[in-house]
Amino acid sequence: MKNQYLILNVIEKHQKATEYLVLGKFDVAIALCHQIIEAKPDFIPAYQTIGNAWETQGNLEAALSWYTQALKIQPNLAELYKIIGNLYSRKKQWDEAIASYKKAIKLEPTLTEVYEKLGDIFQQRYLENLQAALSNYRLGIKYSPWDESHYHKFLEVQPYNPEISQQLANILLSKNKLESAIIFYQIALITEPENPEIHFNLAKILAKKGYLEQAISEYQLALEVEKNNPDIYLQLGIVLAKQKRFSEAIACYRRTIEINPKSDFAYNYLGEALTKMGELEEGIYIFQQAINLNPTSPLFHKNLGDALAKQGKIDEASTAYSRAIELG
Repeated sequence: MKNQYLILNVIEKHQKATEYLVLGKFDVAIALCHQIIEAKPDFIPAYQTIGNAWETQGNLEAALSWYTQALKIQPNLAELYKIIGNLYSRKKQWDEAIASYKKAIKLEPTLTEVYEKLGDIFQQRYLENLQAALSNYRLGIKYSPWDESHYHKFLEVQPYNPEISQQLANILLSKNKLESAIIFYQIALITEPENPEIHFNLAKILAKKGYLEQAISEYQLALEVEKNNPDIYLQLGIVLAKQKRFSEAIACYRRTIEINPKSDFAYNYLGEALTKMGELEEGIYIFQQAINLNPTSPLFHKNLGDALAKQGKIDEASTAYSRAIELG
């Protein structure tokens, strides 16, 4: 009879303790549970309630201590292993959490939420390891930017990263590995199709490889984003001139000069195109403008000499050629 009364008293006290726990009166709840344990040391719910009180307050170590004490008394409680697994997960102690969850489902295979939690842990660990790997590859790129292997390792993890793909393409371009550079610029464009710098660099390589139509297309795509970039107009004009599309090239050179009046090369290329179109008078004037901007260029003086010679101005042409030889 006395034992039955004790059990009833313990249950009533624990009920009170849980009520205090819900109200946030943690000290009172813990004190009541200590009284229960003193009277009945094997009453598992009291240990769990104390653990819960400490966990709610953020003291995970104290909570773990009480949950572990409960397991020593009753080592076959799947629910307790699950609770401990949750606690280890909060602390990001993945190995311990996995061990606890596995014990829980071994004791009670139908605890489906534990399988989900295990899945979450493996995903979290994978992502953390992934981020750590990417971080290290980035450091490798930072401190050894010419080493292509760091870029390739990064792209094995994130194959379509536009930043790294573009950086690798730039490195390959600087090493004159043009075919490989084309591939990585094209990969970068998959996720950044409106990046003018990528289109511009890709166009330069395509032009160098002799793929003039593709180069023109890439320059035009770059201009759709950067409508006032003189460098793009200049390079587009150069490619158009290679195709003998001089009228279009001249329009590009004029636009370059309009945006950047100090572009000596734009004047020179414009002069060349005008001369080839038979516009010798304007061509000569334009070459003179190029020389005004850069009087030490032997090329500009030579081109002026050619235009003058075509006009039959032999003495003036001779003077221009002499100056070109002197500078060259």
